[in-house]
Amino acid sequence: MKILKFNLILMLLTSTFNCKAQTQLQQISNYSTQIIGIWVLKDDPTYKIEFNSNGIQKEYINNLLQDETYQFSILGSCNSYPNNGFDIYLKRKSNTVDYVCDIINNIYEGSDGVILLSITTERGQLEIYTKE
Repeated sequence: MKILKFNLILMLLTSTFNCKAQTQLQQISNYSTQIIGIWVLKDDPTYKIEFNSNGIQKEYINNLLQDETYQFSILGSCNSYPNNGFDIYLKRKSNTVDYVCDIINNIYEGSDGVILLSITTERGQLEIYTKE
């Protein structure tokens, strides 16, 4: 009887962890699709970022394309940040900047129908973007 209870508990724990991992993988897949496009920073509408399906991110200030571009990917872990099963990272690298690991909090539609991107930067700042 004890063995049966132990096996049942072990099976429940395994399925719980598998569901969390699957949920994170599904979220990564969703964000990888949803992030494609141009995003305007709510606090500074002169600043825009563009995520392309080829993994390149571009920046615009006053609608002028900036020289530096970034390679980006969306992952469950980033550099020394652990895969805790919950956080989704936006990993970016340029020719002059080592990898930066920001956290994607959410991509969602607001009550007004505007699609929002919420990011916590590696420095702990919250940035909200609207999809153009």
